[in-house]
Amino acid sequence: MDILNSVTSIIITILGLFYAYNVIYLIIGFFGKSKKFEETGEKKKYAIVISARNEEKVIGNLLDSLNKQNYDKKLLKIFVVADNCTDNTAKICRSKGATVYERFDPSKARKGWALEFLFENIKRDYGIETYDGYIIFDADNVVDSNFVHEINKAMVKNSGGVAVGYRNTKNFGTNVISSAYGLHFGRSILTRHRPRQLIGSATHLAGTGYCISSELLRDGWHFHTLTEDTEFTMDCVSKGVKIVYCEEAEFYDEQPTNFFVAFRQRMRWTRGRLVVFFKYFTRLVKGIFRCKNGRWACYDMLAYVSPNALFKLVISAIYPITSGIIALASHQALPYVTWLTAIGSGILSSYLANFGQGILILIKEQKHIKCSKWKQAFYVLCWPWFDLINIPLLILSCFIPVKWKPILHKDTTKIEELTGDEQEVIEPSFQPAPQNPDGLTVIPLPYKTRSLAQTIPTLCRDYDMVKERYKDLRL
Repeated sequence: MDILNSVTSIIITILGLFYAYNVIYLIIGFFGKSKKFEETGEKKKYAIVISARNEEKVIGNLLDSLNKQNYDKKLLKIFVVADNCTDNTAKICRSKGATVYERFDPSKARKGWALEFLFENIKRDYGIETYDGYIIFDADNVVDSNFVHEINKAMVKNSGGVAVGYRNTKNFGTNVISSAYGLHFGRSILTRHRPRQLIGSATHLAGTGYCISSELLRDGWHFHTLTEDTEFTMDCVSKGVKIVYCEEAEFYDEQPTNFFVAFRQRMRWTRGRLVVFFKYFTRLVKGIFRCKNGRWACYDMLAYVSPNALFKLVISAIYPITSGIIALASHQALPYVTWLTAIGSGILSSYLANFGQGILILIKEQKHIKCSKWKQAFYVLCWPWFDLINIPLLILSCFIPVKWKPILHKDTTKIEELTGDEQEVIEPSFQPAPQNPDGLTVIPLPYKTRSLAQTIPTLCRDYDMVKERYKDLRL
């Protein structure tokens, strides 16, 4: 039994050292302040890429937020792949100015395949290098008006690389499911993106809100696993391509509100990351020793993608299995109390660690959280469930077939509701000037208003202008 305890202690120590740097990351992320990229006169040309499947309820809000970007509209073009859609997604996108390619292939109904199809069409019809970069969003996102302006500064600084923005949650306050996702992504910012930026290392991608240099897509998109974002991350880092974090480029994402939908999505994440881990393990290990511009990043990403839940499961199983065998061989009673105590202490320590992280997230990311304080207090007490189900997820994802299934998005929150700016630009559509019965041309007034407070003075000013202009006429 002493030998067993020694072996267990050695394994725990090795894994502890392997992940120990995350404590330093947490300190840096909490006390540090993200760097802002310098303003630049260089304006790159971007294609905005969206993969959508039956997203008619939400994609209009995304396109509206993209059409209001504080960036030269001549340098932006929106592409949408309507992937196996049976609703009005394609029609809505076209009505809002997007170029839409429709795809029907149920056998490859997955985001990675949809992106490959879209990039192939862009290459054929426009040429990949017509655009300096490609910004990828999910259909349920809405985007801050300065997103492209900020991500452009990052791309100018990180020429030839990748940049990812600040992922916020638009339905944080809905329930304990959506808030747990919000805290999860807040943890990624606190303990991964921000500290990596501050030490000058590459970070990871998480599905949406990132920009890729066109030169990385010359040969197309070839990432088709259940977690194509993680696969692309590992491919970039293992090749020395830097992925920078731009905190000022903020966008909002809708999170699941149903536990079964969340569980299914988490199973896909778990299975996909496991596949990526084994696929890129050798390349990342080699990168630690050979990648001159990203040795630390390769180590960091190896730890990031490694199945931490699997390691916990192995450690947790060593003692009960071996102690049970010893007890049976020596005709002793099985140590049920010891087992239950070990399981209980493991769950409690995990809960307290996650609860503590949740408190730090709420403190540091407070200005980004769209939720009342009392709800935040309740949600942070509940959110450790998000990590406590990692081991069951791992076990099930290894034995149950996992397929990509679309998530129904229905949160129609607009960007103005999240940013607190209710001012919407109204661009009039000028028609040919009509004439009144006396043959006089009626001159349309060029209104461009943002709010009621600005509208009334504008109307008064233009009324006086017209009155003065036509004072000698009798209409």
